[in-house]
Amino acid sequence: MAQGSKDYNIGKGSSIKHTNNHNDSNNNAISPLDDSEQQLEDIIEVDENTLSLAELEFIANDKKMHKCYEEKYKNHLYSNILMSLTHESFPENEAKALWYEIIDHMQKLNHTLGRYVGVSVASLDYLANIKCTLIEPKIIEEDKINYAAQATTKDELTSLYLREVFNVVLKKELGEARRNNSMLCLLMIDIDDFKSVNDTYGHQKGDEVLSKIGDTINDSIREMDLAARYGGEELAIIMPNTTMKDAYQVGDRIRKKIENLTFCSFNVTVSIGLGVTSKTVNTITKLIDVADAALYKAKENGKNQVVMGD
Repeated sequence: MAQGSKDYNIGKGSSIKHTNNHNDSNNNAISPLDDSEQQLEDIIEVDENTLSLAELEFIANDKKMHKCYEEKYKNHLYSNILMSLTHESFPENEAKALWYEIIDHMQKLNHTLGRYVGVSVASLDYLANIKCTLIEPKIIEEDKINYAAQATTKDELTSLYLREVFNVVLKKELGEARRNNSMLCLLMIDIDDFKSVNDTYGHQKGDEVLSKIGDTINDSIREMDLAARYGGEELAIIMPNTTMKDAYQVGDRIRKKIENLTFCSFNVTVSIGLGVTSKTVNTITKLIDVADAALYKAKENGKNQVVMGD
């Protein structure tokens, strides 16, 4: 399996950001996303489709590269380009027209100024000052964009995604699994006797345990997987397109790696419950319940083990 967790960043290159207001609310059922979930969904979608500034420059200046990207993205290239530049959603036809207008404007700026101004500058000037599409645009550097995204979506201590992100992604992946008739696995992970770690060694050492376990999990999963801090010392991993056997092997590998971590004079272990979708396990609640029940059995059976749900 390829290593490294997937980053749901807001963007990868310098971009024009135009913010919208959203209201907060939560819903655990498979239903249309509410405003707060839609905001997280937008972050996810931007990351999945975002083109870097370097890629945009290639598309703008190299006809062969432009053709390659048209073939790769089919009927989504120009909406992806505009999303990457503005963080706004445009219909494909409108986005295509705007892109060619931006390129034309860039060439005029190059000629007038006697130097190459680049795609991002041309986009900002054209969309904000000529087209008036963006009312309050901002140029944000790549590192600031990534920082903002992680501050929005990741738990600072474990570097795993927040529960709110977990809820949105699980809903999305369950919908995908239904449409594609594929399997979706969920690992629920609990640190064994974590309270005694805090009581015996202090909360700073407990924080170190959480941090190292978070790193271990992130280093052990695929890009398509998502690991989150579900609550307290309970963690979760969403694994799309994965058989129960493969998910079990990943969980057991993570369990062994954590068992081998050393914290001064002590070690920690984790118990893991595994749930998988089926004809009867076909909702978010049922999938979590199956994984939780398996986790409870792992605890009852002596801890430090992976148990597969019924």
